[in-house]
Amino acid sequence: MKKIILAFMLMFMSISTLSANSGYAFRHANPLPNLMRVAMGNADLLDLNKEQRKSLMAYAKSNRPKARALVKKILEQEKALMQEALTTDKGVDTMADKMLESRKNLIEMKSACRTFLKSVLTEKQYKQVISIYKSTK
Repeated sequence: MKKIILAFMLMFMSISTLSANSGYAFRHANPLPNLMRVAMGNADLLDLNKEQRKSLMAYAKSNRPKARALVKKILEQEKALMQEALTTDKGVDTMADKMLESRKNLIEMKSACRTFLKSVLTEKQYKQVISIYKSTK
């Protein structure tokens, strides 16, 4: 029984660490707010109708994997850039340009997401999303 509890606790701690690191990775790779998460997590408070919920879910389902892949790419590019700077130091400028381009792409995705939210939510709901986000920071 103790082994089962210990195994469960280790598994839970591993999952918790992955989730925490994932959140850090998103914040590190991109300073823009994740307003979609706020909107979806507060759907009841925002009084989203069925169509709004459906639209947000579809957008998130389509774009979340792309954003996560881009964050992963940025982190890998940063790691490679650091390694190169500490070893041969050749091509650092080119590597940095590629990493910055990836960051720019992520910022563009986040900006498109804000535009999408503004098109789906009412002005009042969008202001509430901003208010909720600010209250958590």
